[in-house]
Amino acid sequence: MMKRNLFFALFLMLFVLAYPAKPVLKFCGKTFKIVQFTDMHWMTGDKNSQKNDSTFRVINEVLDKEKPDFVVYTGDIVVSENAYRGWDECLAPVILRKIPYAVTFGNHDAQHGISERTIFNYLIKKPYNLTTNAGHGVDGYGNCVIPIYSSKMHNTWNLFLFDSHSDIHDSILGEYDWIKENQVAWYVRESTHIKAVNKRIVPALAFFHIPLPEFEYVRTRPTTMGHKNEEVCSPIINTGLFYQFWKQRDVKAIFVGHDHENDFVAPLAGIQLCYGRKTGYLSYGKYPKGARIIVLKEDGTMDTYIRTLQGISRP
Repeated sequence: MMKRNLFFALFLMLFVLAYPAKPVLKFCGKTFKIVQFTDMHWMTGDKNSQKNDSTFRVINEVLDKEKPDFVVYTGDIVVSENAYRGWDECLAPVILRKIPYAVTFGNHDAQHGISERTIFNYLIKKPYNLTTNAGHGVDGYGNCVIPIYSSKMHNTWNLFLFDSHSDIHDSILGEYDWIKENQVAWYVRESTHIKAVNKRIVPALAFFHIPLPEFEYVRTRPTTMGHKNEEVCSPIINTGLFYQFWKQRDVKAIFVGHDHENDFVAPLAGIQLCYGRKTGYLSYGKYPKGARIIVLKEDGTMDTYIRTLQGISRP
């Protein structure tokens, strides 16, 4: 009996060591800080090493200056062959600093002989990765909701991540795929459940790569602040995700990547539509590479700005 108990204890210890508990996101002070890295366009190989080194410098500078509680990679991160190696390199700065993070895919992440599913299954084994998958009946990979708790362990914010899919190059339906109706329905179910459990609306943020059509609607409005130099490349099909955000009343801001000459922040129906600053030196765009910073407070308010090697800029 004693040998059996000892064997079970050793097995349990090995299991825990092999599969450590996922970090829990919580406020440890007055604010909770998120860094959004997007469009790194990391490419493996010696010929890309100089620009990769420049991207690496930006990543490390942002992490050291901002000291975030969480990092979100919003797509077009590794865009070459040897994807596993590329992801290992891109994730190394956050893993070494033991910062929890999550990943949403862009339209270029699975274009080099490796599927989104394969990449996802590789990444979920990485330490500090909080990305999960909504699973059966919900299109894509990495659709998930990540809670943030207050210092007293009350659900204070939620982060919704969506797979915005890839290119379709259809003569009728356009260049880009769209967030599917079952993904929208999944969000509504999760949002409604969170309200029921907490007996209140819990504020939330949404992250994905390809912007919604609503981003083009606000791009040229006078209330839109920041760089807005590129027509928004969004899907033609609009499945009503923004409308459901507005109807559910929890999502306060949407964060995307994709269009490298845009980094604007624009209000629409009480929701902030935000581009991240592009991070990678192998991506096009004339603006200094960097990241978007999001600062949350326990009272449900937030602030956002851009960090580059040159310092902080707004919006």
